[in-house]
Amino acid sequence: MSEPEVAPWSMVMSAQERRSIGLRLAGDLTGGGLLLVGLVLMAWRPDQPRIAALVQALAALVVGVPVLLRGLPALVSLRPRATTDQLVSLAVLAAWAQGAFVTATLVPLILDIGRLFEERTSLGAQAAIAGLQRLEARRACRVDPAGRETEVGLDALELGDQVRVRPGQVIPVDGAVLTGHGAVDQAPITGESRPEDVGPGAQVFAGTLNLTGMLDVRVSGLGTQTVLGRVAALLTSVAEARPAWVRSLERLGAAYVPIVLTVAASTLFFTESVDRAIAVLVVAVPTALVVAGPAAMVAALSVAARNDMLIKDADFLEAATTLDTLVIDKTGTLTTGALVLSEIAVSTGVHEDHVLSVAASCGHGSLHPVARAIVAAAGQRGVAIALPTQVVEVPGLGTQAQLGDQIVRFGRPSWLQQCGVTVPENASGTGVAEGSRWLGSVRFTDTVRDGASEALARLRAAGFSRMVLLTGDRREEAERVGRLLGLDEVVSEVLPEDKLSVVRAEQERGGRVLMVGDGVNDALAMSQADVGVAFGAGLNDIVLGGADVALLTGDLGRLPDLLDLAVRARQTVWQNLALALTLVVVMVGLASRGQVSPLWGALIHDLGAVLVVVNAARMLRQHGRTQEHETPA
Repeated sequence: MSEPEVAPWSMVMSAQERRSIGLRLAGDLTGGGLLLVGLVLMAWRPDQPRIAALVQALAALVVGVPVLLRGLPALVSLRPRATTDQLVSLAVLAAWAQGAFVTATLVPLILDIGRLFEERTSLGAQAAIAGLQRLEARRACRVDPAGRETEVGLDALELGDQVRVRPGQVIPVDGAVLTGHGAVDQAPITGESRPEDVGPGAQVFAGTLNLTGMLDVRVSGLGTQTVLGRVAALLTSVAEARPAWVRSLERLGAAYVPIVLTVAASTLFFTESVDRAIAVLVVAVPTALVVAGPAAMVAALSVAARNDMLIKDADFLEAATTLDTLVIDKTGTLTTGALVLSEIAVSTGVHEDHVLSVAASCGHGSLHPVARAIVAAAGQRGVAIALPTQVVEVPGLGTQAQLGDQIVRFGRPSWLQQCGVTVPENASGTGVAEGSRWLGSVRFTDTVRDGASEALARLRAAGFSRMVLLTGDRREEAERVGRLLGLDEVVSEVLPEDKLSVVRAEQERGGRVLMVGDGVNDALAMSQADVGVAFGAGLNDIVLGGADVALLTGDLGRLPDLLDLAVRARQTVWQNLALALTLVVVMVGLASRGQVSPLWGALIHDLGAVLVVVNAARMLRQHGRTQEHETPA
């Protein structure tokens, strides 16, 4: 089948957006480089300070002019978003007036760091939509009433059409199976730990993988009407979010600018001293105030990166300290997603090893996850596996093998019964038979991650009063994991939209929700939650786009570490704001009384910015409890 064209979705980041970000980064890097050259020249040739000052002034122009182009019109704007540009424009103008080119360069540079954090949220949503494009099948095999097959693009299909999906192909549409049996890997949609055996009447979804058997499917959903399409549409709302600390600083700036101008004008009116009025403006430039949030954010990111955490959204720092409800996915998050033999039920006079040996012989050579799991279990127990002379896999039902002159089977009890096997009443699990004799059955469970119980206990201690297990897996397996880990509620057999509804319901009852998941099926719920955390090293663009934070590790202990880091980061932000505002108030008072000159005011205010950065850098020395957990006893 030829490589099809990508489905047309419009939320991918445009070339213009890429160019805009590239130009901003190029200007920032150029200005930062020139500033560094100027500082080196000043230290290397102190006898030629004018050359160093000229290079620093050029750096200030490169970085500062774009800010002034936004900020000067903002001085007469009533838009709340414009107040940050007003503050920085005022800082740049004051620094230029005093010849403080280092300050005039660093202030807009640090502001741009904060802006990039803010915009990363919407870019993440766009990357998620692009990831969905790659997941969806791009062409389909349409079957007409006469049984003829035609390969067509998805835009040529209509509701009610019949499509054929062969083993190894991605299902291109939502629909109901008309004919055929097979095992479908629905993990991208439902998150279920094992493939779903489907037959006539079963529902299948676009983006899932047909592992075995040929399926004819009646189309009931296309494009945006499929589960994947609805996920894409709902994820677009992520792009509208903006970090809370940015909004807080802008509200502060809306009052700050007129207050500073009023104080400067009053000083000039009552003292008739232009120097004092200029000094008030200089000491009031909000260098430390602007640096306060981004400096803490950069420090938090550095600590997070050392511990395999990717913070994508600055809002996380604000929201993480108020969370009280955990909604967490099962497969791949609380559990490893690997099937493990948990129980063997045998008939009278039959040994467990014999049941394992027969089942493993049937599963030998099959790619079905249950077959691979039984072969692995037999190997771990040292059970000999007889190689069959013939193996026939019946998609969605089981496997039949020839061992010598005996036919053995491994599969659904209902299928074994159809094959003439005497199946006990209420038989469950995957049955094993030798000829017409029922040997027993085996059951598999998903393995709970090491450290999951300890991580949840730490979250309880941190104030999480409610914990909900949310999964597309079967109810029996989900409830087993929920009981094992002491979770408050278990919601099973749900689709992505159902997970979204559960998160909304928790929020409507007043909960502040932390959603943790690892699959495409969790992206919507993570997007809706107050904080969404994507978990695991195998994350893709879809999952990351719906999340505020990604934990690039299989250690659940990183989750409480992440929340501890958020608390420290938020405390540092408010410490920095308090330090910056205190310094401004004191210095404005001294400047209005003529006790601080404009030059000394600029120097002291630069020192305030340094103190804010140093306070944020203290976080870098705090490795957090993660290292403590990794340290051998």
